[in-house]
Amino acid sequence: MRASSTTPTSPDVSSAAEPPGIPVLARELAQAPLLAELPLDALTELATNARRRRFAPGDIVFHEGAAGDALHVIRRGLLAVVRPSRDPGLILNRMGAGEAFGEIAVLTESARLASVVTIEPSETLEVTKADFDRVLAANPRATRRMLGALARSLTLAKEEVTRHNSRLEATVRQRTADLRESQLEVVRRLSHAAESRDDHTGVHISRMSRMCAELGRAAGLRDSDIELLLHAASMHDIGKIAIPDRVLLKQGPLEPDEWELMKSHTIVGAEMLAGSSSPVVQMGEVIARAHHEKWDGTGYPLGLKGDEIPLVARICSVCDVYDALVSDRPYKSAWPVDQALAELRRLAGRHLDPRLVAFFVERRPDLRAGD
Repeated sequence: MRASSTTPTSPDVSSAAEPPGIPVLARELAQAPLLAELPLDALTELATNARRRRFAPGDIVFHEGAAGDALHVIRRGLLAVVRPSRDPGLILNRMGAGEAFGEIAVLTESARLASVVTIEPSETLEVTKADFDRVLAANPRATRRMLGALARSLTLAKEEVTRHNSRLEATVRQRTADLRESQLEVVRRLSHAAESRDDHTGVHISRMSRMCAELGRAAGLRDSDIELLLHAASMHDIGKIAIPDRVLLKQGPLEPDEWELMKSHTIVGAEMLAGSSSPVVQMGEVIARAHHEKWDGTGYPLGLKGDEIPLVARICSVCDVYDALVSDRPYKSAWPVDQALAELRRLAGRHLDPRLVAFFVERRPDLRAGD
């Protein structure tokens, strides 16, 4: 961009033609909504003293912060409003023929709020502050109408900004929802990929998620954390994707070395999920690592005890044990519900958080919905 000078910076394509007369210029001034309220004699006076300004592309008509010594009405061309102090590359507005600019600084006797730069060859009619003030003083009724028109235009502009912001917020919400759904879809697919190797029905993951969310509600989790748990619980066994079939699908008891390999799925799962900025994946990491810890400290991989075990992992542990008991597995048949609940009570205070077991048994019609 380059600053304009007081002389034309590029030739006018119509320079060979007769310059427009005062009545023509007065009608051109009246095209600007702000000036349209002035009577013809006032417009004629402004047109008589107005200065025709020509600008080449990239010229700066005035700088942000400059004195409000004149306003401009565009005869032809295209100009941009920018704020170099905030974001030099951001165009706040584009203006064409018939539009006025610079009037706010003239009326309020304040510094320019923005810079105006030409985008293409342009011509304006420049009205000085002194001429404008003299015409306003001579036409008080027109001045009131003019200020009313300016107030209406500012109100409409504010309403348009509000509508635009509302549309923008709706777009952002929709795109955020789409992105979140895409992330959750990846989570579900990874979880099912791991689970399908030893549960071909895929029921365990969806049932576990629902039970964990309901038990979390019974335990007093906030709604936002319940929503996270609903999705994060599906990742509890994601580390099984790294366990060989010979171990994962073995029909009988595991040998000591096989058992150590099986236990590693907690660490592998946590490492797979580590470092994410997503809250649901972060919770999934916690659950994957700690859902086999036991209330009495005899669990794995870290031997955590009691409240040292994260609450969401304790919730998943109760639901995981119950669902494992009532499901067919390669090494066992499904237990009856009453027998599985009795086993939960037996494990309370040893393997499982006793308070959560009590909540589970008490609310079992809701927690077991979809069995």
